[in-house]
Amino acid sequence: MARIDPLNDGGEFQSPALERLVRSLGRLPGLGRKSATRIALHLVAENGGAAELTEAVDEARRLVRNCSRCGAITETDPCRICTSQRRDPSQLCIVSSPIDVLPFEKGGFFQGRYFVLGGLLSPLDGVRAQDLPFARLQARIEQDGVTEVIIALDASVEGETTALFIQRLLEDRSLNLSRLATGIPVGGALAYTDEVTLQRAFQFRRPF
Repeated sequence: MARIDPLNDGGEFQSPALERLVRSLGRLPGLGRKSATRIALHLVAENGGAAELTEAVDEARRLVRNCSRCGAITETDPCRICTSQRRDPSQLCIVSSPIDVLPFEKGGFFQGRYFVLGGLLSPLDGVRAQDLPFARLQARIEQDGVTEVIIALDASVEGETTALFIQRLLEDRSLNLSRLATGIPVGGALAYTDEVTLQRAFQFRRPF
């Protein structure tokens, strides 16, 4: 394969197709232009794995879905967590995103079930209470006979706002309502918290 001439005088590749690939990759979370450029050049190189990557993406798009009960990422619906007889249905852990389930499962210290909100309250971004599945959350608590609700949301303004809203929403119920203890830094994303920190925060969670 011929060596690819990098950038022209206008700051873009002389190959419009390659430039489009770089821009598409650059839209992915955490990828700047330099990283996107390195990945793009690797993919278009001989034996760069582009075909395998395309097949993997196509397969994931066909098979991966959200569990209709909890919202976690799964290929079977309901997911294995919701259908497992080993999980405690009386414990419900509320998280914001499907990715937030992963560190709990990797840590292996929580044996209850989950409820994924799919976002956090953020009036400035137009996310209001009616945009999140709070009614389905209440129905899930009733159906599963939940006695303990653990609020595990990001330590951010939006996470705090959502946690307080859930507290008011559930305050009339006979529930043991708690949230993660200190240990997760303010402004830190739950999905990127290491397992040890998350486990300590979980073990020493405090009453609401």
